[in-house]
Amino acid sequence: MTKLNVTVPAVDVEVNGVKYRKVERDARSGDIIRYTGADDYVTTGAFYEVTHLDTFGDPQINDDDGNNYDLCGEDFVVYSKVSEPTTEYREVKRWAAPGERIRIVDKVSYEERYENGAEFVVDSARGNGDVRVTVGSALVLLNEYVVLVPVSAEEPAPRRLTVGDYAKVIANSTIHNYTIGSLVKIVRDDNDESPYRAEKTDGTEGNFLAEKDVEPATEAEFLAQKRLKVGEFAKVVAKNRMFTDEHVSVGDVVKITEDDDSSRPFKAETIGGMRAGWFTESELVRATDEEVAEAKRKLAAETTTTDPRSQFAKGEKVRLISGGGEWPLVGYDNGGIYEVDTPLYDTHRSGPVIKIVGGGLSRGYAKPEQLAKLTIEVGSTVRLTIKDGEKPRHGWGGVRNSAVGKVTSIDGISAYVSFPEQRRWCALLSELTLVSDGEKTQQQPEPVRFKVGEYARTLVAKSSIPTGSIVRVVRDDEDSRPFRSTLLDGSAHHYYTQDELEPLDAETAKWATIGRKVNEFKDGDIVQVVDDSCLEVDGAIKNGDIVTLEHAGADMFRLQRSGVDGGNYASTHRFKLITPVEQRFDRMELEAMKAAA
Repeated sequence: MTKLNVTVPAVDVEVNGVKYRKVERDARSGDIIRYTGADDYVTTGAFYEVTHLDTFGDPQINDDDGNNYDLCGEDFVVYSKVSEPTTEYREVKRWAAPGERIRIVDKVSYEERYENGAEFVVDSARGNGDVRVTVGSALVLLNEYVVLVPVSAEEPAPRRLTVGDYAKVIANSTIHNYTIGSLVKIVRDDNDESPYRAEKTDGTEGNFLAEKDVEPATEAEFLAQKRLKVGEFAKVVAKNRMFTDEHVSVGDVVKITEDDDSSRPFKAETIGGMRAGWFTESELVRATDEEVAEAKRKLAAETTTTDPRSQFAKGEKVRLISGGGEWPLVGYDNGGIYEVDTPLYDTHRSGPVIKIVGGGLSRGYAKPEQLAKLTIEVGSTVRLTIKDGEKPRHGWGGVRNSAVGKVTSIDGISAYVSFPEQRRWCALLSELTLVSDGEKTQQQPEPVRFKVGEYARTLVAKSSIPTGSIVRVVRDDEDSRPFRSTLLDGSAHHYYTQDELEPLDAETAKWATIGRKVNEFKDGDIVQVVDDSCLEVDGAIKNGDIVTLEHAGADMFRLQRSGVDGGNYASTHRFKLITPVEQRFDRMELEAMKAAA
């Protein structure tokens, strides 16, 4: 809906803290009008903003569907913004602080709680420049506002950008190779005349930027320029009715389920698992974590117990108690345990049903009274149950199949489980089974505290250190967030709790520094022989010899040494890595020559 929420005293109205007064003149761009006519697309008595005047001077508004609406010949009352005769302000483009006044100058298209020109007082500020305002607790993005500074006030010096900050490229004073208007993430700061080196949205790094070539930007703006991937969440900012399901609206959050690289590449489903349709890249923007969480909360509030199917969740395990073997449950047996695919499946010819999977056929359809929940709740004792040949969605970590632990929290279709081997382990609910009282284990012991010098894998994302990064514990302050941990190359550090780190042995960390698993060798690696038994050619290659690997399939390699020619084949346990192929100077020079040629 594009009609405005206003407070109506007498002849004045108030929109998002801005006062408007009834005037007897033609409407102008930036005015608001009270519609007094009658039309299906515009609500009688509602207020709308005049977006512009057409070539004939007729005012234009956005109707209740968000489409342009011409007021030519229509009945309406005009309201003009009331000038503030008190303090004079000047606009400054910088990050706002709590208590400061801001003005909206570039409203995002999907925001309906305020319009351009609205002014607010900042209630709280986030570390990326976004702020929350006192009216409606709305989140205002950095690129949407300017700070209003009293003319008499002295403007504080803006905060200097540094490593980990996001920026927009606004000029080119150093002949850099970044595109004007593009968003970047600063990854290096030399603190000189052209201090910044930055990561582009395609993952590559450019050359150096001067401070005057950039201005602050947000992580959301940076991510919005990256192409969406399957499994990510996006916000609908525009739609085509031919390709989008009618229950999907602009502003809804959807999940990408398919990308076919066509002109309309993205197939999506709603938060509730219903089909959303196909979208172009311009019709979607990447949704923030806050927007996804809000969409899930909204779904939970809207899905009431009036529909008995709402008690089931996507990915949940259920037992079939009736109707097995008969259409539409052919291939599904009474007493069998299956998985909920779509709780609110409304387009089946037998009426509203629950779509389940895991039976003899790819899908079955059951009424809610035909299913019984296998409930996993916070505090439940569960067993990790993964089919042979498969692995958990988020990897094994320090846990093995059939491990028993206790659920500490649940978020949608996922849960955090405390296992003896790893306290904070994330799993899909579908990967867990309830453990009966007789099977429950004794209370789990507390994990061994990290020691300085040990290695770990991060379980949460922090600035410049994403989830899954390998770090080294360099300090223990013995406080609420004690473990100061650094990336192996020393480029960034943060403080972590015990639950935010996963123990990692030194050998795994050592191999991870070159981007490999333990004992993962490649064609061209230089190694040292440690077991020459079974090596042929009259003992020409012996323990201690330095040789080059030539991949021969599976985990077998042919050992090559200058002046020796023969069938010396060995598996990976017979040698140790000296120099990975990526770090060989001779290979680097060869690749450079090829590139030059």
